[in-house]
Amino acid sequence: MPLRQGRDLGRRLATAAVGLPIVVGAIWAGTPWLDTLVGLVALVGTGEAMALFRTGGFRPLRPLGLGAAAGLVAAASLGHPLHPGAVSGLLLACLALPLLRRPPRGGWADGAVTAVSALYAGGLLSFALPLRHLPHGPLWLLWAVLTTFAVDTCAYGVGKALGRRPLAPAVSPRKTWEGAGGGLAGGMGAGVALAALLDLPLPWPTALGMGLALGLLAQVGDLAQSLLKRTAGVKEAGHLLPGHGGVLDRLDSVVFVLPLVYYGVRWLERGG
Repeated sequence: MPLRQGRDLGRRLATAAVGLPIVVGAIWAGTPWLDTLVGLVALVGTGEAMALFRTGGFRPLRPLGLGAAAGLVAAASLGHPLHPGAVSGLLLACLALPLLRRPPRGGWADGAVTAVSALYAGGLLSFALPLRHLPHGPLWLLWAVLTTFAVDTCAYGVGKALGRRPLAPAVSPRKTWEGAGGGLAGGMGAGVALAALLDLPLPWPTALGMGLALGLLAQVGDLAQSLLKRTAGVKEAGHLLPGHGGVLDRLDSVVFVLPLVYYGVRWLERGG
């Protein structure tokens, strides 16, 4: 292994060794620790998303985006993820406030990227909070996070070892169909294994199906973040996490997965 790759791997492992216990501890502790962590991460992620859009030539409204992300997390903390009132207020503000700028050129486009940043990093991530409050909530949230990490790890490992056919070369040249298949297999395998290990009320066929859906959405989230970075012409969303880049670089898969698991668990509660 080249020296630089070895150093990068070492930084990634060190960051994971510090970050994973914090995440697991917050999940287990619940309110207010998890709410605080999700709120802080949502603010950082929203800031990173708006910075990427700014690099791409837009002018997002930073105070509005950060305030909206905080509001979406607060609404989810009260049990109302993506509350229609909060989302409607965000959209109205993002359409109206850019008109006050001088010159108002690109006003709606700037408002749109502001709303997308808040909804992406704040709205989707905030589903962790109502998921935590469902029956067996801490275990479900652990299942979602750990299964997503398994998808990412398997996709990376299989892609490195066997990857030959590009998956989306215009978006992320290094991702391959073989790696995507490894990620789906990892999602299904980890979904079943972790459901059994955590003693979740999830029959193995359902765990297999949810793991497959999770594996698909996790990789769509990864590609969506890659597209955003490519549009901005950068390799990483930020530099907060050594070896990983920014918050969005680490959580791009998780934010797409959390709504799926939340609504999936609620569907199971109603008897499927």
